[in-house]
Amino acid sequence: MTSVREICEKRPFAVALFVALVLLLVPYRVLLGPGVPSGRDLIPYFYPLKTHLAEAVRAGEMPWIDRFRQGGLPLLAWPGVAAFDPGNLLFVLLPTAAAAKAWMLLRVLTGSAGFAVFLRLSGLPPLSSALGGLAWGAAGITASAASFLSTSSAYAALPWLAAALLRVRSRRDGRSLVLLAAATAFLLVASVPEPLLAASLLALVLLAGRGPSSGPLERGKTLLLWVAGGLLGTLLAAPVVATYLVTGAESIRGVRGALLPGFAEEGSLPPIRLAELLADGVVADWTRTSAAPGVPDYPYFPSLTPGRVAWTLALLGLLLGRGARLRATTIAALGVLLALGPATPVAEWISSLLPFATAIRYPEKWLVLFAFGIAWLVALGAGVLEKAVPARRLPVFGLLGLFLALDRSAITPRLLPTSEARMLDEAPAVLTALPVARVDTPPRILPIPGTKRVPGAVLPTPAAGGRATAAWVLAWSYTRFGVASVFEMDYDAALPRAQLEWANLVEDAPLGSPLAIALARSAGAEAVVVPDRGPGGLPVAGLRRIANPVSPFRFVRRVVREPDALAASSRFLRERAPVDLAVLSAPGVELVPSRGRILRVSDRPARLEIEVAVDGPEPAYLFVARPLVAARRATLDGRPVSVDDANVGFTGLSVPPGRHVVRLQPSGRWLIIAAVMSAVALLGLTFVRRRSPSRGGDVV
Repeated sequence: MTSVREICEKRPFAVALFVALVLLLVPYRVLLGPGVPSGRDLIPYFYPLKTHLAEAVRAGEMPWIDRFRQGGLPLLAWPGVAAFDPGNLLFVLLPTAAAAKAWMLLRVLTGSAGFAVFLRLSGLPPLSSALGGLAWGAAGITASAASFLSTSSAYAALPWLAAALLRVRSRRDGRSLVLLAAATAFLLVASVPEPLLAASLLALVLLAGRGPSSGPLERGKTLLLWVAGGLLGTLLAAPVVATYLVTGAESIRGVRGALLPGFAEEGSLPPIRLAELLADGVVADWTRTSAAPGVPDYPYFPSLTPGRVAWTLALLGLLLGRGARLRATTIAALGVLLALGPATPVAEWISSLLPFATAIRYPEKWLVLFAFGIAWLVALGAGVLEKAVPARRLPVFGLLGLFLALDRSAITPRLLPTSEARMLDEAPAVLTALPVARVDTPPRILPIPGTKRVPGAVLPTPAAGGRATAAWVLAWSYTRFGVASVFEMDYDAALPRAQLEWANLVEDAPLGSPLAIALARSAGAEAVVVPDRGPGGLPVAGLRRIANPVSPFRFVRRVVREPDALAASSRFLRERAPVDLAVLSAPGVELVPSRGRILRVSDRPARLEIEVAVDGPEPAYLFVARPLVAARRATLDGRPVSVDDANVGFTGLSVPPGRHVVRLQPSGRWLIIAAVMSAVALLGLTFVRRRSPSRGGDVV
């Protein structure tokens, strides 16, 4: 029987990595306990999206539509849901809280393992590589990003991509190319664009390093192989890339120059926080404070530092480490310079090279490069110790790993606040006045932005943020309970342009203005959620029923045409959003359609089906308060028909006399094309793998 000592001698890296991953459970122990993770965007954004996706999959339906956001938006093509990430299986099989904790913990552990593999391929000894992986997983930036499910997924894939790049450079075989393509695909399925840019800069720094392929010609060959592997990975993840294109083309992000430069600067790292790179500051404890003097209200990373033990090893690596000091330092410095945004010319230089750079916000996200570089330096410092005390390297590694984990164990749980488990099962009290979710379509409300607090109201403490968010029905937190929204601001401006403009108009309107109410009523809303002041000055939500609400699916009495969207919106607002009018964004004259009746409505994730009857003698006109992007694939009794842009961004179509069935869903052609591309890429990778067997080679 093989002893533990023999295993350690034969597999030192595997054993050290296992120990490092076990030690990571110390700072992340909160994810092993009871409670619901409730920090950051989990309650108002990720939980609802994952819930609707999982419900559709469990029902055996294609999740084309999220019936609850804005009255119905594309779901499969929505980047924020990351629908093609394999981790979504957790939300299908497990309760939401357990799935979220498993997602976060698995991404931290797999990212740490990937970083250790990268360090090992770079030539570092086994124990130092494992310690570097531990430093990556325990860093404040990794812990801060854990609650952003898509970001944590991307950060877990980034080190594996770096490892694949090194492997391709040193070995240049088919298996290495396949691994690079797979790592690229996993990075893409996170549906977060910023890490793709970080990966590109990381690749340039790695290419500059010395190795067996250091000459200009050899570097050029390496770059070509990297590009080939990246393109194969992109084709493999073609459905995800398609979601970028489909959603981006319809949103304001897809219009060059539509977003002001200030949008790209939003979320830059304030220079006052630079000291937090060395030690945690007041923002790091997310259970107590979400702001500090001179710090924006919503820092993307509450904790920036890798910790005191990590910094000690990093300084040792900077002073005495060999080989990669310059590359690691360059990556770390580049991340800080880019994170500062307009405070340095580096971000402006990058923006000048990227056509749609103004559509990417939160430069603070660039600090992932800082975390990468510092963790690399940590491993270099550990390598110095490992070579200095070879006979005692095992106890030294164990003590350093334990100290590093304990150093982060006090602050990491405070970056991952939790709330009581029942929070996800109890509908906000404000919704009890609404009728129960109907079979045909969910009831709709207009939530007035929580930023419009009544005078004297105060924000709840971050520790109570999860409960307050759920009770306030901020964003889409209430959609988990069968209630839909209209005209609600999206976090990432990925909304279709028309819906984003309506949401901006409602948000800029005075609190409870007649215009906002009229717009909500025209979109089929039954009530408005307004802010009020509760006990202790805390904001509470109040519900105001809309007088004479109308169905979001109805036949109108008048149809007018205007030459463009601006004229159509002006006409619609000038007449104060009448519910019996459809304003089409097209030239033409006013029409008086025939009467029609709605007989049946079936609103499902796969499609919206409406059975209607038109008396005649002329066609009637059906208005559907669903964004046009979710209804472009339309059929009438099974035959394809065209739909109109009605009331600027919504859906309308002419229906002939008689009884008919109208079906609406987003276009699915992009998925078919993307699936074919993925299949071709998979066949290509299989061919490359079989035709080019793996061969040995020196590591870089």
